[in-house]
Amino acid sequence: MTRKLTEDELLGAIARLTSDRLSEYLAAEIVIPEQSEQGLVYQTIDVARLELACELHDQYDMESDALSMMISLIDQMHCLRAELREVLNAVDAQPEPVRKKMIEIIGTARFQQR
Repeated sequence: MTRKLTEDELLGAIARLTSDRLSEYLAAEIVIPEQSEQGLVYQTIDVARLELACELHDQYDMESDALSMMISLIDQMHCLRAELREVLNAVDAQPEPVRKKMIEIIGTARFQQR
């Protein structure tokens, strides 16, 4: 089970995160907390996203909307990597002649599109 943090716990867990900054990030939908009996609660993945947002904000002076877009792109990249891993596992599960033919076709298509 994933541990959930209250806003106070979240602010205590991330040194660079202030209440005002969290409000900006919530408005930009960098994280979308869950509503619970305790109020808004945050998951472990939210902590990682907010730590990254604070780091990018501090290092590159990025605005909340730009941070939201950047983190969305990172999310998409992670999804694509997971999907590619599944494709590679499926290719690896094929018999040797099929794998060789797939590699040949993929390699040919890759170089023809450039």
